[in-house]
Amino acid sequence: MKYKRDDRREFIRFDFDANIKFRFFDKIDENVRGKAKNLSAEGVCIVTEKEIPRDKDVELDIYLPGKKKPVRVHGSVVWTHKIKSTGKKTASRFETGIKLYTIDKDDENSLLKYYCERMTDNLIKYIHL
Repeated sequence: MKYKRDDRREFIRFDFDANIKFRFFDKIDENVRGKAKNLSAEGVCIVTEKEIPRDKDVELDIYLPGKKKPVRVHGSVVWTHKIKSTGKKTASRFETGIKLYTIDKDDENSLLKYYCERMTDNLIKYIHL
């Protein structure tokens, strides 16, 4: 089976279900919560109930599954769009792509370990030994 990429991403993205808390650098006292949707080596897609403006710098706390202490990363919002609602009473939700650009060394090791484990899990689907 051959892996088909139908987008222009440089890195493969994996489904990623994790809680996210983030702050804007210009509003440190304002915390926004959301859920991660997918993860790549250089970015994360998150879902929130608040629209996040493009080109904003953010600090994210990513709560990796099974870990109590979050991984803290800094990034920049590169795109955002509203998710079409499926019901009349559903709150608005937004998907946002964040490019990651700085991370503490310990947090980087935790995030890379998690990413590599997901990569291995997904590659098994395409490798038949």
